[in-house]
Amino acid sequence: GICIEDVGPISIPLGEHDAVKLIAKCKKSPFGHNFETKMDDNVRKSWQLEPSQVEFKNPLWERGLNELTRTITERLGYTGVWLQCVLYKLLVYEEGGHFAKHQDTEKEDGMIATLVVQLPSLHEGGDLVIYSNGEVKHRHDFGKADGTAAFMPHYAVHYADAEHSLEKVTKGFRLALVYSICLPKDKSDLKRVSDKPLSDDLVDAIRMVSDRGESFALLLSHEYTKKSIADFGCEALKGVDRVRFGALEEANTLVATDKKLNFYIAELSLFVEYSEHDDEAGWFECEREQSITWYNYLPDINDIGQVQKTEAVFNFLNPAGETLTQLWMPHGTKEFHCYTGNEGPSSSTKYSRYTIVAWPASRHAENALSYFPMDLAYEALNARKPFDASALRSLMEQVDKRFETERDFSIPLGFSIEFCRLFCELVLDAGDPELVNFFFTKLCPKLGNIGGNDTLVPFLVAIIRKFEWSNIGLALLSSLSKSQGYSWNQTKQNELSFVELTLRVLDVLDGDEGQEALLQMALEKAMELKDEQFCSPKLAPLLCKWSRRSSDDSRFKAFSEKLNELDPRFLGPVIEGISQLLVDEDKTGELYVSLKALAPKRIEWLNDQISELSKSFTWEMPDAEFRGSKVVKEFLRGPDESMDMKDDFTNLEDVRDYAAQWTEKDQRGASFKLEAAGSDEDPYLKITKTRKWFEDRQKTLEQYKKEVGDLMERFDEKTDEGLKKRARHQ
Repeated sequence: GICIEDVGPISIPLGEHDAVKLIAKCKKSPFGHNFETKMDDNVRKSWQLEPSQVEFKNPLWERGLNELTRTITERLGYTGVWLQCVLYKLLVYEEGGHFAKHQDTEKEDGMIATLVVQLPSLHEGGDLVIYSNGEVKHRHDFGKADGTAAFMPHYAVHYADAEHSLEKVTKGFRLALVYSICLPKDKSDLKRVSDKPLSDDLVDAIRMVSDRGESFALLLSHEYTKKSIADFGCEALKGVDRVRFGALEEANTLVATDKKLNFYIAELSLFVEYSEHDDEAGWFECEREQSITWYNYLPDINDIGQVQKTEAVFNFLNPAGETLTQLWMPHGTKEFHCYTGNEGPSSSTKYSRYTIVAWPASRHAENALSYFPMDLAYEALNARKPFDASALRSLMEQVDKRFETERDFSIPLGFSIEFCRLFCELVLDAGDPELVNFFFTKLCPKLGNIGGNDTLVPFLVAIIRKFEWSNIGLALLSSLSKSQGYSWNQTKQNELSFVELTLRVLDVLDGDEGQEALLQMALEKAMELKDEQFCSPKLAPLLCKWSRRSSDDSRFKAFSEKLNELDPRFLGPVIEGISQLLVDEDKTGELYVSLKALAPKRIEWLNDQISELSKSFTWEMPDAEFRGSKVVKEFLRGPDESMDMKDDFTNLEDVRDYAAQWTEKDQRGASFKLEAAGSDEDPYLKITKTRKWFEDRQKTLEQYKKEVGDLMERFDEKTDEGLKKRARHQ
């Protein structure tokens, strides 16, 4: 629908007949050079018309141009700003037409970019080429390659200051409209003031960020799902987000290796909860918690991990100049909670946005320690080691800060045996006793009952041997004398109490400085242990060994007295463990005498248990427990084999969910199975006892009988009463 003044409608694609008429109306296109306007076919060869000479009859043209302008606005990153599209010239290129490499001059106030719309054309050649640092970065063929150039319009946009050229048209005619993309007059402050291409500006910025070791975050404008980010990474980015990240990624390829950035995608979340005052004073904030979920920027089936209760602070880029309210308020989800029991109403808002986060690759370890989940931060530190004392102190202060804020009850969320091993190694390499004290005082003040702490023994020994005991002894003793109040190691495997850990260290030391102080602490603390802890099958032999080695005879005496006071139900592993030390000792030695004195107490307790376990089978399980239902507990302890439990179940699925809670490991003092029964209208739970509880007791019975026999044989407990009991058991 193009109509040309004094020519009339022009058919497209442009044929030779209309091209001749059109060119006759046009003027040759000039070019600017050193503030002069020149004509030279060697530089530029094309024909042009002014906007006033062109009219668009198609009513859909303006609507389509507006939609295109909206897309360009978003792709260029001007959110909240309506860019203007102003027609500059209509251009005609005949065979031999071209325009050498150049930069556009500013044709309109606030011009930031150029839009080239090629109307359907039959021609060859005439590609638009965009350069960066003298190299070809983009090539636009306007649909020639896929055969659509003659049938539909094609467009390209480049920044006004980008170097570009139009290659020679080798055949046919090319018809194009050139528009200036401009900021509104009241937004001219958003215009880029640099004459350099955007990629050059970003390269300079990346170099500066790398030199300072800083990180930055770029909030994404579009909404994304966890699945799309996890599955596709940066490939999921849309619109302006894709353009902005693409510019960053391209600029990152242009900087030196030691200046490059690492990119990540993160979901930043802020949860704020409010409660209502009873005195009608309104709502008040009662809880605020930040969290970060990290993703690789390249497609990955797994996210990097989540950091909860974080107080991390980012340097946010804000290309659109939005206020804090504009950045976050549209991204909040509110919930209202009515009165519940004794608690009044509450409301909560969760703000969440995805962001691109970047930091210098050369400072990855330091930034990972500030922002990443701790386990991944430790991997980064491990890959970067060693650190000098000054750098390590800074890292340890970072850890201390995170441990103070990121906690689950009293345990720092990032605390682990991997952390302990890594920092033991780091302080060893740094060689500064002050850092050793910092570690054991601030970061690892309780070494006992950490899952896998047996692996710390060689590190602790190395630290004791490397540093003067007078410089590090107090801090190490303090850490070794305490246990974590809560263990995340549910299996308890390789989890040593602080006493056993200390004794394991002593086993490796050979007359080293500090050995006597460690021994004194371990033996004194052992006397304070509860019977169950003292009777650990591994701890008791170590205590026995080291109390006998001590130059202070009172220590073995105290150990023997402690044995005599123990509850006989715990004596089995103690007697068995210490007996391994009797290899070279005759039956008159003090150790044999001490153990022999324990045997009658243990045998008496075992006989009582054997008597109880020898009772014939019954469905009664007298020690059964069942949390939440006194009726079920009484049933389990009674003689009946099964029962039906109605409770308040709404349907069969509700019953199945309830039954699934009671796995075999949750069945204390009993064994039973739970099954959903009835119908959705009348559901109930059928509880049926099993023989497993009785069969397990029979296995225990055989073990106790064997232990009695072994004790009587080992310690010559063959009194008349003992023989009678032994015969009865057999």
